[in-house]
Amino acid sequence: MAASRSISITYVPADCGSVIPGKSKAPKAFRDVGIATKLRDLGLPSVSEHHPLDSPASYVATTFAPGSVRNEAVNISVCQRVHRTIAQNLGASVTQPPFQLILGGECCMSPAILSAFWQHADSQSPPMRVGLIYIDADTDLASPADPGSTGIFAGMNMTHLVRSSGALQSMEQFSRPSGEPVCDASNTILFGTNMSFSGNKPEHFAYLFDNEYQVVSSASIAHEPEQRARKALKYLEDRVDVIMVHLDVDSIDPQMFPLANVPNFTGVTFEQMMRALKVFLGSDKVGGLTVAEVNPDHDPGLEMVSRLTDQLVAMLAVRREK
Repeated sequence: MAASRSISITYVPADCGSVIPGKSKAPKAFRDVGIATKLRDLGLPSVSEHHPLDSPASYVATTFAPGSVRNEAVNISVCQRVHRTIAQNLGASVTQPPFQLILGGECCMSPAILSAFWQHADSQSPPMRVGLIYIDADTDLASPADPGSTGIFAGMNMTHLVRSSGALQSMEQFSRPSGEPVCDASNTILFGTNMSFSGNKPEHFAYLFDNEYQVVSSASIAHEPEQRARKALKYLEDRVDVIMVHLDVDSIDPQMFPLANVPNFTGVTFEQMMRALKVFLGSDKVGGLTVAEVNPDHDPGLEMVSRLTDQLVAMLAVRREK
């Protein structure tokens, strides 16, 4: 499959899934540093911009019932709007759909994005398979059913992608056309998982390893980023037709690049993660990238957002030249 030379940028200003404000400012920060203009200046034939939300979706302090999450209705609404936008973007071309660049914002819209990709893939002849490279320091396998759950939706992203125990019924709409979860061990790689992070519980690792998921540790990426990325990419390229990449910037160690909403000391430098990401975006099978958990409140001069933007633009420009 040839790489698309067009790009659809979707801006999702949301921080409704967690308790720390600021992520909803990320789309504006990317616009302020000129991401769309920079892509156009490098000769991309088509760069479209999309805004699924009428206004930022912000967290509101509230109670929640057992087995549910805080601000559930708002979070589901964000997912529905993102799903609708990505589905429209993918269906806009009768030939090769545009590369999807989704900028936020919350990580927990991933099931909606993958569902839209599956919907489009299933409409092809023959039907295609979708895969996910999940770059994140967290396993994100917290569940609404956990004893003592905080009700924080952002920590449940993988739970809703794989629909593990306790997943919200309201998220089941974001599935494959067959009704199956969008992710399973055959089409998903967790890349950059911080094995020593206390938030990644033994039961989370037990679930992943018992179900034979591919998990690539942050320590291994810090040691050999390109080699680990190539191995992960080959695993999915052998099994699926279209790959979505999810980059949570908490996978980058905050000691020199504290852009993430919540810091996670992974030991992976910005440069190392960009080297791995370059491998992924070099694949013709990669059809989209989500950048999540960017909090511009940690970057008053937007220097880190600019660095990240310049790296992304350079990688996407190389795709144009292929």
